[in-house]
Amino acid sequence: MARRGLGPVGNACAALVGVLLCTAPAWAASPQALAAGKAIYAKYCAACHGRNAQGDGPMAAALKTKPADLTRLAKQSGGTFPYMTVLDIVDGTAPIPAHGSSDMPVWGETFQATGAEGGSVMEQSRVRGELMLLVDYLRSVQAP
Repeated sequence: MARRGLGPVGNACAALVGVLLCTAPAWAASPQALAAGKAIYAKYCAACHGRNAQGDGPMAAALKTKPADLTRLAKQSGGTFPYMTVLDIVDGTAPIPAHGSSDMPVWGETFQATGAEGGSVMEQSRVRGELMLLVDYLRSVQAP
């Protein structure tokens, strides 16, 4: 069976989703979005980074490298939360040498595995949206 394209409407929708994803750091997250991000954090991150994102999760002692205190990311970046850098780290496109290959799973691959085989544009957008909810939540827990 031949693979069909998205068509003009699908391409326009995909372009709009892309623009929205690129500009997401500019808007404030709603309480519902933060709650969704917190749930994703609890499921995928809290075991190592801790319930309060301070690097003290129950698995932290078993790791070679202490998990980062995720509440200090903005402070470590001169007072501005490094949204796109964190997003790239979470989705695995910006590897962190301190994580090694086994200390921190690349959750981007885990999220991709939940989607359709091959990942349509819309599925990739959904996955990116979930990762952005997570990063929005991390932005919300930054220490003063």
